[in-house]
Amino acid sequence: MDLYASIFKRKACRDFTQETLPEEIFEEISQAIEGFQPLYPDVPLRYRFVTQTKGLFRVRAPHYLIVSGEGRDGEKESCGFIFQQLTLWFNAHGIGSVWLGVAKEKKHGRNQRDLMTLAFGKTKGSVDRRIDEFIRKPIGQITNAVEDLCVRAAHLAPSGLNLQPWYWEKEKERVLLYEKKLCFPFSLVYSLSHVDLGIALCHYALACGHINKPFQFKRVDGQDAAFKKKGYRLFGELS
Repeated sequence: MDLYASIFKRKACRDFTQETLPEEIFEEISQAIEGFQPLYPDVPLRYRFVTQTKGLFRVRAPHYLIVSGEGRDGEKESCGFIFQQLTLWFNAHGIGSVWLGVAKEKKHGRNQRDLMTLAFGKTKGSVDRRIDEFIRKPIGQITNAVEDLCVRAAHLAPSGLNLQPWYWEKEKERVLLYEKKLCFPFSLVYSLSHVDLGIALCHYALACGHINKPFQFKRVDGQDAAFKKKGYRLFGELS
């Protein structure tokens, strides 16, 4: 299934009915996840379905999916990359969803390896929005390549607290992705920027697929001396 179209219409849904989805849909979801493109093939993730969660940003929904890892490097951005594809798959099937951070399973609490939670199900309203309903920074604030189709798709990526913690710098045959250094008080309370970057990379990769452009991402930590934008650190390179 081509998920590219859902980038431009999916909205975060928080007003769910409590009607449960048919049992067979969970097998379809599992099959879809197995078929999604990974960011790092050697970073395995697990997930489980639960019906109740608790936490500061809890949304009342009929179904939740909790993603967990093994404590490896790269799990957070891998989580965002793979499971943003699921939120777009949900949208294409008329199912609403929203990222919930690390909401805990109500019965057993939070596993230390849990990374993120998704709420999903049937909604009381539309699962779509118009392109002018996206609330995002002006694209010139997050890139020097405002006409690049793949960067424009990444521009619409959701992020925790709508921080949009990225900058895309195009240099000839490569694009450098920078992570914004969070300032106080966000630096104390928010630790999911790498999930957000994975979500944005998902949009970028889907746009690459849409125009038959290869997608290759390499994680690179550090500061690029040629980059003069204060408050950012190098996160990775796309070539």
